[in-house]
Amino acid sequence: MMNRRTFLAAAAVAAFAPRAFARAAETKRRVVIVGGGLAGLSCAYELRKLGFEAFVLEGQGRAGGRVETLREGLAGGLTAETGGTRIPDTHEMTLAYVREFGLPLEPFKGGDFADVLHLRGKNYVAGRGPEPDWPLQLTPEERRLGRAGMSKRYLNDPLELVKGSENSLTVPAPILNLDHDTLQGYLEKQGLSRDAIELVTLGGDPLLGAAQMLMVGFNQQVIREFFHIRGGNDQLPGALARQLELAGAIRYGCRVTSIGQDDSGAWAVMEHAGGHETVRGDYVVSALPFSMARNLFADARLSAEKQRVIREQKYFPADKIFLQMQKQFWKAKGLSGFANTDLVSERFWALGPESPDDRGLLLSYVIGERAGKLDAMDTQSRVTQTLSDAESVFPGARENFEAARVKSWSEDPWQRGALSRFDPGELHHIPLNARREGRILFAGEHTSRWNGWMQGAIESARRVVKEISA
Repeated sequence: MMNRRTFLAAAAVAAFAPRAFARAAETKRRVVIVGGGLAGLSCAYELRKLGFEAFVLEGQGRAGGRVETLREGLAGGLTAETGGTRIPDTHEMTLAYVREFGLPLEPFKGGDFADVLHLRGKNYVAGRGPEPDWPLQLTPEERRLGRAGMSKRYLNDPLELVKGSENSLTVPAPILNLDHDTLQGYLEKQGLSRDAIELVTLGGDPLLGAAQMLMVGFNQQVIREFFHIRGGNDQLPGALARQLELAGAIRYGCRVTSIGQDDSGAWAVMEHAGGHETVRGDYVVSALPFSMARNLFADARLSAEKQRVIREQKYFPADKIFLQMQKQFWKAKGLSGFANTDLVSERFWALGPESPDDRGLLLSYVIGERAGKLDAMDTQSRVTQTLSDAESVFPGARENFEAARVKSWSEDPWQRGALSRFDPGELHHIPLNARREGRILFAGEHTSRWNGWMQGAIESARRVVKEISA
């Protein structure tokens, strides 16, 4: 695929602009889309359905952005999702594309298996039997409620206030009203002790913004389950990209260096194997994360407010370390392979076939401060740390370990971070991130209330299509 797309990019340098833009000049409905992630691809795909001449410029040799599936170096049939992994059954925009392209779904987490909580050196089975005698200083009421009861009262019950707005395109007001505290600060104001907060937030970072964390909970509400695309989630952006490739509407290996506009149109300046080129259109859509777009708008005549949010938008560091196991030994013990921990490896997920005798992946998913600690290590040290943590949570990991793959989104030169981060007081930046500036429009998960999800990228593209076609 890389070779084929590299060839397409080289051929497009000579053939794409003269033919495609000559046709577009007849209609005066040209849209140049910068970035071939899920937002840029779906934006181009939907605009072309409406008769626009929409084209994608992508710097890499692949499409998909932060939807990336690893296969090389893993046993046949195993796939490792470095980015977008789960599809909640309420994410109708994502599922609509899954249905349109006939992609097969499978449960992300199947079977009647138990999760693990690892706290202060001990493992506890979650949701099975009586509440554990936690080694914490809890008040009588906190101990009576237990972890599940406290999570429901302080994290889930507030979401009842926004029931019925699951499909709203804006951040619900009750959540936005909490955009002034960290999660720890918010829980302290509810009267929880420090140890209770540690228990409730196990596997996460209590110093993150409370509103964004509640927004995460709201966005992943499900009626029944999460799904995964059998064979790899990259099939979704791949299906969109193939449609655009057939129309000659995507160029790979074209890195945009600046975006500008005047009263008559907008343009993107790009560099590729053949040199530099300016591509003009009636509109330009920036579908890049702001981490990659900060220096592109010197000639774009953006408002000071827009320049500020582009400059200041933060992105989480996030690391995934995939451990290939010769057997899914945890299933034989009645365990799911999923865990929340107080270790460097904050949480573990598991991916693999149904049989416990088949090879599978045990992966750590680390976001925030602890991901920064991993990024300070070399690759082998990250694997060693993760395997050590896995052995603590799932004894038997060392003897079953076969191979590893590592992904750090902070180290990815095409992303420089994972999902967008909104600290206290910043969740209201989402509509500012999304706001168009003249003939330049903006798409991506950072512009959507479904931030961090594939649904957010797709929703943002649909918004841009409406703005252009109105």
